[in-house]
Amino acid sequence: MTRDRLTQDDCALDYLGAPSYSCAVPASSDRPAKPTAPPATGSQAVDDLTWLAYRAAGALGEAFNKVSRDAGLADLRDWLVLALISGDGAQRTQLEIATHLGIDKSTLVPLLDRLERDGLIIRATSERDRRVRIPQATPAGLKVVKEVAIARDAAINDRLAAIPPAERASFHATLWRIVEGAATQQ
Repeated sequence: MTRDRLTQDDCALDYLGAPSYSCAVPASSDRPAKPTAPPATGSQAVDDLTWLAYRAAGALGEAFNKVSRDAGLADLRDWLVLALISGDGAQRTQLEIATHLGIDKSTLVPLLDRLERDGLIIRATSERDRRVRIPQATPAGLKVVKEVAIARDAAINDRLAAIPPAERASFHATLWRIVEGAATQQ
């Protein structure tokens, strides 16, 4: 996976002109950080990075799923697919979408069926191979991507409000190195 593919989500938002979350700049809704001491080390939960990462991903995932459901989508995966296919104009097959997002293709097909039924995507015939269908966002799908992106940014800022901007930038960079490292090992 290349760096460009991993940043597809941000490119999609910039393309749509939607404001995007910034790890370096606090949003106007950010609350000042309250100085708190981290929990004492020695407890298994605090010292266990796996547990912390799982809980952090769960908290953010819960917020993102709520934002997606509030926009009429089933969950965050619907938005991820819409954002991917609407951002850069690249034509991606269903297999390419599944691989890029880490979604099993047997899960992706019903997801695409639902998005098509709801009028958020169409499946066009590939110019390279007439047997292949290329999902494309409709105007309604583009509108949902933009709405969810704005609400997602607010949810991120809400969850990270207690983290000062400089620490957000460091946190974001650290997460990126983890993701980038995982991509190069595949």
